[in-house]
Amino acid sequence: MDSVGEDPLVHVEQVFQLSSFGIKPEQVTFPRSTMSSHRWLCCRHSSKKKKRDNCVTVINLTRRTPRPQTFPCSADSAFMNPRKPWLALKLGRHFQIFNIVSQKQMYRCTMKDEVQYWTWLNEDVIGMVGSKFTYHWDLSPPTGFSHPVRAFARHSKLNFCQIVAYQTDPSFGWFAVVGLYREYDEEESNSVCGVTQVYSAHYSDSVFIDAQAVTFARHTRKGNHEPTSLLVFANRLAGQQGKVHIIELGPFIFGNSSLTNHSEQLLFDDLSVYDFPVCIQVSTTQGLVYVFTKSGLVKVSDFHTGIYLCSARVSHMAVFTAVTDVEEQTVFALDRCGKLLAITVKEEALLKHVKEKMKKRIIADQLEKSFAKE
Repeated sequence: MDSVGEDPLVHVEQVFQLSSFGIKPEQVTFPRSTMSSHRWLCCRHSSKKKKRDNCVTVINLTRRTPRPQTFPCSADSAFMNPRKPWLALKLGRHFQIFNIVSQKQMYRCTMKDEVQYWTWLNEDVIGMVGSKFTYHWDLSPPTGFSHPVRAFARHSKLNFCQIVAYQTDPSFGWFAVVGLYREYDEEESNSVCGVTQVYSAHYSDSVFIDAQAVTFARHTRKGNHEPTSLLVFANRLAGQQGKVHIIELGPFIFGNSSLTNHSEQLLFDDLSVYDFPVCIQVSTTQGLVYVFTKSGLVKVSDFHTGIYLCSARVSHMAVFTAVTDVEEQTVFALDRCGKLLAITVKEEALLKHVKEKMKKRIIADQLEKSFAKE
């Protein structure tokens, strides 16, 4: 790994650059490049001999030396399974899933509804966001050959948004569809706003929140007997400070403490007028929330209180996707020029910063316990 940045509290290293695998920087974009987990990176791009998009390159990130595999393909989007060597492809309304080891087709289906966004929700289920409904395609045995089924209705508030994410908590009790749209002001500048539909399977109802980046976490709070799901999201309006929210979700579990929620500022400087959160990752192991912004910053907050801790530049280009490793100690992020970055906090320096500069001894003590358990 090559070091690409040095910050007092956050360490950033470059793992590799996609150009070394024949992928041009201009082809590293949000629709083309995806990471469903720390195991795989998938990118659609042009072949070296032809100008049209006819290749998919899959890179196994778990190997000491990352090994790319390139397949001829005319799909308009592609995602690797989070765990299995399965490559899912979409062309129009047609979906196919291939085993890249045996190089055989395993499943396929055709949707009647136009799918505007889709992703693996876990290793067995593909989630799809259509024009009117969301759908789940369960590939776990023995239902692997079934067709996608409706999950819940998509709200009309998302009609004029670009759908950029669809997520669920591990219990499949809560779901979030994230849409972005541009808001124009009187000075002819524009900012990117986010609206998220949060759906509860238990209550069969949706609520709407202003959020540009959303994720779920599963955690057992101190004193509780059972783990609960938490909704973690970030939002920022142009020219204002951002906010990070950590909301414990119901239904209430008997024997646990009452549900909690935290909302704290996410600090931006005066030069970052139109910067906004693009993705968010949680490390319950460390007790930290990582918020990545459009301009290439990472902002770190305390998971238990939401309090902002520090900020660091990880890239001078836009960062559009990030995942944690299996131990939740490192966050891997992909930037617009094709650099895969490994981001870690400097634990001792962060503890000293929280204790001495921020004067937050309770948070520092909690972080110290979390770091000691790693």
